[in-house]
Amino acid sequence: MQKSDIIDAVLQELRREFEQRRLIAKNTRAGGNDAESKAEDKYDTRSTEENYLADGLAKQAAAAGEAAAAIEKMPLREFGPEYPADLGALVQVDFGDDDREWFLLVPAGGGMEVEVEGMPVTLLNPESPLGRVLMGSRAGDALSQPRATVVAVR
Repeated sequence: MQKSDIIDAVLQELRREFEQRRLIAKNTRAGGNDAESKAEDKYDTRSTEENYLADGLAKQAAAAGEAAAAIEKMPLREFGPEYPADLGALVQVDFGDDDREWFLLVPAGGGMEVEVEGMPVTLLNPESPLGRVLMGSRAGDALSQPRATVVAVR
């Protein structure tokens, strides 16, 4: 599994999410401002609600675009056993009972999961609880919270 393939999959998903949210926000805003949404009385808030929804969707679209830009700028370097995990590191963690998972430490877009070559990879940012624990870790490190072992840092 190549890190560049993971980044490509992440960027593709973020761009898809950006376009989808942008289009839905645009359509929702148009629906909230058309003649059919005009308030029929003082208690009719359809137009206001649709515009609030459009604002939220536009913010989500902007967040996806910003995450893509941050990840594109992230340097892709290889980590070895002597290097502590940092942004751009691909980290494999063993949670016990052969439950191993891959994580990519990224500056934005945490929580997203992509599948590359049949393997799921979860994006983590350093502000997340697990991201904080993994930053600076090395292969072989035992983690106490959560109880796990860092298998590899690439």
